[in-house]
Amino acid sequence: MGQTKLWFLAVLLGVCTWLEPGKGSLPFHMNSVIQVVEVLETHHLDGHLNLTVTELARGLGCCDSEFYQLLLGEAPAVPPDLPFLSQEQRSFLMRLLKHKVQASSTEQGVVLLPDGTTVAVSPLVAGIEAGLKGRREMPLPPEALEPLLVTTEPLNQTHPGLPLTIDALYAVTIAKALGVTFLLAQANESQVPMGPNGCWDSVSEPQNFTLLGHPSHLTDAFVNGALDGVILGAHLAGQGVPAAPLSTLLREYYAGDGLAGDGQARSNFRRQNFVQLTEARQLEEQVVRSLQLLRVLPRMAPLLSGVGDEELLAAASRAVQEFTEAYLECPAIIPRCIWGARPYKGTPTQLKLPLSFVYIHHTSSPSQPCRTFPECAADMRAMQRFHQDDRGWDDIGYSFVVGSDGYMYQGRGWHWVGAHTRGYNSKGYGVSFIGDYMDTLPEAFALMLVRDNFLPCAVKGAKIRANYTVHGHRQMVHTACPGNILYREIQTWQGFK
Repeated sequence: MGQTKLWFLAVLLGVCTWLEPGKGSLPFHMNSVIQVVEVLETHHLDGHLNLTVTELARGLGCCDSEFYQLLLGEAPAVPPDLPFLSQEQRSFLMRLLKHKVQASSTEQGVVLLPDGTTVAVSPLVAGIEAGLKGRREMPLPPEALEPLLVTTEPLNQTHPGLPLTIDALYAVTIAKALGVTFLLAQANESQVPMGPNGCWDSVSEPQNFTLLGHPSHLTDAFVNGALDGVILGAHLAGQGVPAAPLSTLLREYYAGDGLAGDGQARSNFRRQNFVQLTEARQLEEQVVRSLQLLRVLPRMAPLLSGVGDEELLAAASRAVQEFTEAYLECPAIIPRCIWGARPYKGTPTQLKLPLSFVYIHHTSSPSQPCRTFPECAADMRAMQRFHQDDRGWDDIGYSFVVGSDGYMYQGRGWHWVGAHTRGYNSKGYGVSFIGDYMDTLPEAFALMLVRDNFLPCAVKGAKIRANYTVHGHRQMVHTACPGNILYREIQTWQGFK
């Protein structure tokens, strides 16, 4: 695949120019998004704006390529000046609507969430718009289908006359992005297909988000936005009554008690909820069909010419497999910069991977579980202060810490020797649950996060051996840690000895 074609494929991912940040901007936080959405909704209801918020976003350039217009409809005309928004609000809105990774590894078009994660706005908007339109499925044009793709489609084998369809909800959020990203990666082996996460310059007043590693077109923030777009789009499409205002939907999902009061239907649990909605085979089919559709769009067809069936199918298969392993089977881990870690004192000692052991702890103090990002981040800072200032350690002792908010938190992480299990720190990871578990268990989802996600993920990532051993802290030193009830629980886990 030539360099010109690679460049055009990158354009398909929405890489484009826009306004540079200016002083006095609104914080790039979901609360600011909700504030602007409320203003737009007010003017929509009083007749000054004859567009929904998502229609306005598309009219301003979000999700406006030929691919999106075919699946979501033509982008509407938008009033040029939006006089009901302040200059600050207009600038904020324009900077949000197109996702871009700068050469400096600064990622734009993203906002910080109340749960401590970051989302790209464009796939979120696309998913919501697809849901509001009833999650349309459109037949693929016959010229999109080559013989191999037709004969390997199970629906065609069962119902030969049934046209293949593309699900707009998956296509405009994650499927097209996955397919194009992995075609780029196949053509350029040095291209990182997914990730990484990043750090905000300020968690309280976020303005600039810088990636923590080599940038890809499918960053963690883009994936988060795509997953949320699918979840919220499916929720809207499944409602039999007129949808609540978008501001209400966003507040429930990102800052409230969850959709329809369901505490698990929140951004904190996006990975688990996406898995409930989506089978891997289903997603792979939608990746293939998105690439098929791109292949016949007048502006896009030249860009995918020469990409044969085998290459297309291989890209879809690899994309879904790697995406599933990285984002659906592994836990989301809040990085040090987001919870406000102090620097490590001195130079960390590197672990020699893979390790053979995982040591389970409870914090005891803090004695209560943390259930929100602000609570968990405060607990992480308090433990780090205690470990550094009172005990004289170089850093927080644990490798990873488990909150009751749906997330794990990076302590010393995958590569640094910890200070969690005296005499054994270089042999395994120390994983601690926030709270005192002498008489009660952590939340079921917190246990699953470690047992069903963290441990298998660490094996696949070659961080621990396949025949790893799980121990409770009390087995290695004289202590009541990790608490009687939690210790009883981990005795049922694979690898416990």
